[in-house]
Amino acid sequence: MSTPARARWPYVFVSAFLGTAIEQYDFLLYGTASALVFNRLFFPNLDPLAGTIASLGTYAAGYFARGAGALICGHFGDRIGRKTLLMVTLLVMGIASTLVGCLPTYASIGIWAPILLTTLRVLQGFAIGGEQSGAIVLGVESAPAHRRGLYGSWSNSGSYGGVLLSTGALLLTSLLPEPAFLSWGWRLPFLFSAVLVVIGLIGRARLPETVEFAQLQARHGVSRFPLRDLMRDHGRAVMIVFMARLGEITWSVFVVLFAVAYVTVQLKLPKSVILGAIMSGAALGVFMVPFFAALSDRIGRKPIYLAGLIACALYVWPFFTMLNTRDPVWIRVAVVLALGVVHPMMYGPQGGFFADMFDVRVRFSGVSIGAIGAIVGGGINPLICSSLLAQGHGNPNAVATYITASALVAACFTFFAPRRPLDATHAEPLTEAPELRPNPLGDARSA
Repeated sequence: MSTPARARWPYVFVSAFLGTAIEQYDFLLYGTASALVFNRLFFPNLDPLAGTIASLGTYAAGYFARGAGALICGHFGDRIGRKTLLMVTLLVMGIASTLVGCLPTYASIGIWAPILLTTLRVLQGFAIGGEQSGAIVLGVESAPAHRRGLYGSWSNSGSYGGVLLSTGALLLTSLLPEPAFLSWGWRLPFLFSAVLVVIGLIGRARLPETVEFAQLQARHGVSRFPLRDLMRDHGRAVMIVFMARLGEITWSVFVVLFAVAYVTVQLKLPKSVILGAIMSGAALGVFMVPFFAALSDRIGRKPIYLAGLIACALYVWPFFTMLNTRDPVWIRVAVVLALGVVHPMMYGPQGGFFADMFDVRVRFSGVSIGAIGAIVGGGINPLICSSLLAQGHGNPNAVATYITASALVAACFTFFAPRRPLDATHAEPLTEAPELRPNPLGDARSA
């Protein structure tokens, strides 16, 4: 590693890990609260299961906004730089989350409560759409050639930090007496967002622009219309990224969000049981994500990603079996394996896998395409799973079948991704003008 790169990596790590942890804290805090609180405070006129479905609908709205945010932030990230966009997304997320903590409930302002809740969720979705893609690109473009997978995983590892923060915050406040928790306790984690955002902004302000993008600017090679160039030159890679992301996020949201509603509403167990299990799984995931990423730097990203998708398709069945025991020990085992082992097999190599498919001129936009897959896998998935559970009168077999099918379809697309040679790299400066570069689809730039 060169001296400048060695001096820069702590700032890159802090920005990618901590920044994403803060934004995921805000984004996932809303999702967990949707299953535990919002259905009672913002949709009080519905029965418990219908209220949960309606509450998760506002959660889904954030995922639709996530797609729009990804495309817009990807465009400007490829136009004006990675650092600027990452500062903006962090600020928008923090403001929206803090305002959720100040929001009056249905009992105070009626129908305006769920309307305002959904509006703030849309702003959260817009911000997270650009955040994670940008943090991945930041890590990969700042990495030495043989560590692009590891550096690209720091943002995703930070996502697990966000799961720990959000779940832990709600777990602590849920220890309050029920009336106090529903009255004001649930607001505290959202208001704490303001403190975290200030910390994140200070860290990112110290970070320089990535070397690769700075070199592109110096050569006047920045694309005027990155999305157009992306769709023209990288069509195959776009489809692979979309489907691979869909399969991965379907699993993570199923475990982190749907399992909370299933254990608390369907199995009628205390929320501390599932929240404690998620925290244990996320704590393991913080370390397993970089482990699988580092492994992908040695043996390739594609085989590890495929193994993770196949594990999802198979493991969902024993996962439900362990949950249905209603035994807190087995529930913890089920969630720890799902969140701390199975998911990191995809989430670890994902950053390097996606980023290495695209030229630096369109890389932010290309990686952001994964957020469009998140609309289906993350936004609609909780609604589909809740509806399938309701139609099955509480029997989860239809939900398990849906998860298996989603993972296998994603695996089929991932299978056809070209496998990039391990000694190949995009880290070297481009030597020719961007317009003279060969079609990237002709290269085996997958992983």
